[in-house]
Amino acid sequence: MRVAGAITGLLVLGTFVIPSTYGPKRETASAGREAVGPRIVSSKELDVGSATLSGRIYDERGGPLEGASVSLAGSGFWPARSVQSGADGRFHWSDIPAGIYELRVSKGALVARAVEGLILDPGAKRAFGVQLVPGWTVAGQVIDAQTGRPIVDAEITVASGVLGLHTRSARSDGHGRFELAGVVGDEQSLYVEADGYVTAGPLRQGASDPSITVRLGQASTIEGRIVDERGLPVEAVLVRAFGEGELRGATLGKSESLGVTSGPVPAISAGTSGALAYVSQVETGRDGRFRLTNLRPGPYRIVASHEDFAPAESKSHQLRAGASRGDLELVMIAGAELAGRVVDERGDGLEGIPVELRDGTEGVPRMSVTTTDGSFSFRGVRGEVSVTALPYDLPPVREDVAMGEDALVTVELALSSTLYTLRGRVVDEGGFGVGGALISVSSMRARTPVRRSAKSDPDGTFSVPALPEPPFALDAAHPAFSSTQISSIDSIEDVRVVMSAGVTLLGEVLDDWTNEGLPGVRVRLEGPAQLESKTRSDGTFVVRRAPTGTYEVSFSHQDYETQTQRVVLEPPRYVDHPQELDRVRLQPGGSIEGQVLDAYNEAVPTAEVTWGDPPLWQRASRSDADGRFVLRGVPAGAVWIWARHPVAGEDSSDSTIVVRPVETSTGNFIRLPESVTE
Repeated sequence: MRVAGAITGLLVLGTFVIPSTYGPKRETASAGREAVGPRIVSSKELDVGSATLSGRIYDERGGPLEGASVSLAGSGFWPARSVQSGADGRFHWSDIPAGIYELRVSKGALVARAVEGLILDPGAKRAFGVQLVPGWTVAGQVIDAQTGRPIVDAEITVASGVLGLHTRSARSDGHGRFELAGVVGDEQSLYVEADGYVTAGPLRQGASDPSITVRLGQASTIEGRIVDERGLPVEAVLVRAFGEGELRGATLGKSESLGVTSGPVPAISAGTSGALAYVSQVETGRDGRFRLTNLRPGPYRIVASHEDFAPAESKSHQLRAGASRGDLELVMIAGAELAGRVVDERGDGLEGIPVELRDGTEGVPRMSVTTTDGSFSFRGVRGEVSVTALPYDLPPVREDVAMGEDALVTVELALSSTLYTLRGRVVDEGGFGVGGALISVSSMRARTPVRRSAKSDPDGTFSVPALPEPPFALDAAHPAFSSTQISSIDSIEDVRVVMSAGVTLLGEVLDDWTNEGLPGVRVRLEGPAQLESKTRSDGTFVVRRAPTGTYEVSFSHQDYETQTQRVVLEPPRYVDHPQELDRVRLQPGGSIEGQVLDAYNEAVPTAEVTWGDPPLWQRASRSDADGRFVLRGVPAGAVWIWARHPVAGEDSSDSTIVVRPVETSTGNFIRLPESVTE
């Protein structure tokens, strides 16, 4: 075990301190005694040194420029700070914390390109001469997406540079218009905010088309109250909104326009997704009440967490644009305390070890760090949980704990300093060593979840150190060979990994109508392995290192009919000898536009919509905030269309819809059997 101490140093973006790594608690030196071991240094005591920056600023004609703003932002400080050039155009800036910065110079409409990645070492003295030239102007209008009326006093922020360290802001006038002069760079990121509207951004805006119209959708609000089992309000509860599926990046005003437009755009179908996305959070006050604002329309779950209570989660709530829901109440149940210690093999407590708590209700794990005696604690824990100690250079240790009715449950996590090294050799089918293979080894013991990697030497030998006790699972990958897996390894010596030469599959996909190469086609192989690729701009594609065997190969594009064929990949004559497919021709499909309504003719947003009998839900799109949908790549012929929604139910169109290639069928409706409102 290591002696407790501190690791200090200078990273690329600043200072770091890792105190008391992996040491048992040591006796503190008393007055008059010499301290044992190195003293822990806090980050506040570190002196990273400073640098000096000076220079002279010139106008577009080469004359000295007074009053130019010289600004820096980076590892030493953020947001940006600035100094002004004097009457002779000179500036002098001392005591700049050493680090990496982005330098920008401007005065009104005059600007210069940023100096990115400016390294200022301790004691460095850097000088610059900068000539400013006229920049371009970002201008536009902010309007309500539903009514088209201008939005007054919207805040428009322009972020420049790779990291967006430098920002400039403006506000829209009485006509919703705004203007920011002196912009440099081919492309900027815009963020637009206004009270009562969903924030838009980042929006990309370029010098070739500097005028922009931003359509903001009306925001939604959820209000409610958090109480305990007795109905009493709970203060300081963290209340978070999680969006279900794909929340819209911008609320649409009309079906033919996006949130940011400079003209009509093609209709877009969102893909399906069941994932939760964190959106917003607030804390409750003394009365237990909370208010979540500026939410995009769509379905949400509300999750409440407090250190003395088990997390509480609401059911799904559908929010409409501009709507407010104010009757939500969540009841939090007091949880127990899970306390424990992280110790070494001798039972000594280990300080500074990260500890992770996971349960089935929290999307994000809870974290703690052990104190000087190795102890840690989590409050408000219920049900079945797992707690894991995560040391920096030893295998982690995990325990599953069932929280019962006791107010306090204890657990001890014992780290082992006994480490194993897995040794072996990677060879090809002829027994020759394979160098440069990436070997990934995972522990198969649930109590010690660890994964380590190494590369094989030129003769194929490898060693993977710092592993817990076997058994292990192993994965091997190499650019010229198919991936190899060994599901269980009980020995740590003389492991033999045999890799087969992978097959390179080449092909070309054409538009059957135009006979031109079709880009963006998804090529998916399913067989001994699952592999994917996409066609390039000329319609060609390549799949590398595919294991030999029989595959189902599918070719899919959102505007074309999907095609599938069976392909046998045979062992190559020599390494990476390609196998070519015959040309694949895809038939263009048609499009169907329409709207999903509920039993009371209300629009149903975020409904899944697809076609077929039975319905092809894997090709489904989602309806927007107005219930409108677009289906693309529908095969020609008469088809049924279907829609489903977790609240409004599932149903199909009243009759089949005739689809023709490259044409769009409009004005279609699907009515679901239930109401979308609860």
